[in-house]
Formats: sequence, structure tokens, C-alpha cells
Amino acid sequence: MCLVWAVSPTVNALLGITGESPFPMSPCGPSGPRGPKSPFGPRGPGSPSSPLFPFGPMGPCTPWGPIFPGGPRSPSSPLFPLAPARPLIPLNRQK
Repeated sequence: MCLVWAVSPTVNALLGITGESPFPMSPCGPSGPRGPKSPFGPRGPGSPSSPLFPFGPMGPCTPWGPIFPGGPRSPSSPLFPLAPARPLIPLNRQK
């Protein structure tokens, strides 16, 4: 069985893939007694042994994936607001 996987241009740019395949053999070709080898490793594109480890599958509830954990409101996200939502104005200013 052949694996079909579409790569977005962003992933191509991040991985440095041009037109050539980074794998010497086709994943659909015969590769020995165990059958065809997958370029993603034994457990899919999210496994540590895969060349695409940091770009694992992203579920519908985690649009940021493993690179930006926590979502857009998390302090670990690059979209976390750096400034407060409203300016800090003291209510009882004394002169």
C-alpha cells in the first residue's frame, strides 16, 4: 500500500525540499521481507524517528500544533498580546 501525503509550500520551504525526493527509494517500491518502508518511520509523521518529527499531524482542536503549544492566548504563543488590553490609568491620581 502506498502512502499519499500532500506537502504544503510552507513545509517545503522549512524542510528545504526542492524538486528532488529526499528519500533514495520510493516508499511504494519493494524493500525486503517486511514490505514497503514508510519515509515517516514506524508510527507516522509525528514520531521522533521521522524526518518530519516537529511537523507532526495537527488535530482540529490544536491549530498551532507542536511548534506553538497552548493556542493564541497562551503565554508561550508568539501571538500572545504584549501590551494590556486597556491602558493602565490610575483612577485616583494625586498632583
